[in-house]
This record gives sequence, structure tokens and C-alpha cells, in this order.
Amino acid sequence: MFNNQGKTLVLSVIILLLVAILLAVTNPDRESHYQTFKNKLTQKDAITNVLNLGMLAVNPLSYHTVAVVSYTRYNDKIATIGIMGYVWVDEKVFK
Repeated sequence: MFNNQGKTLVLSVIILLLVAILLAVTNPDRESHYQTFKNKLTQKDAITNVLNLGMLAVNPLSYHTVAVVSYTRYNDKIATIGIMGYVWVDEKVFK
């Protein structure tokens, strides 16, 4: 029914769909982003921790997802990026 090119195309599409499903299923949720960001905020001294947590309460993170990757914004900057269950925090947000 299919020639070799057709089989290769079908196999490539199936693999691409499986990878997309894996990325979507392991995409970190809003709470993972919030906790990772909050943990990074509280790595300073006690007074700075209180001030940072107060700033986070006044200006909360906004969570966005694009099915296979998610991110949050804080003060109009991308604060965290999440993919495959891992959340990366951009240090530039704290400066």
C-alpha cells in the first residue's frame, strides 16, 4: 500500500505525535512554577525573604501554557520556563 517514503513519513508523524504527547503530559503545572519561583525568592536573608514574598503577594506570577511548554511572567518579564517536569527560573527577574 505505502512505498518506503510513505512508511517513513507515517513513522515520522507517529514519533512526532508521541513526543508531543509526552511533553504535554509532563508539562509542569501552575503550582510547580509558583513553588520553584518562591523557593528561589527565599534563598536570601530573612528580611529580604519577607520583602520578596510581599512583592509576590502584591504582584503575582501569571501562568501561561503552550501545551508542551509553560512559562510565568513577573513584572513583565519571563520568570520561569517549564518543560518535561522541570521548571527553570530566570535569575534576571530578581535584579
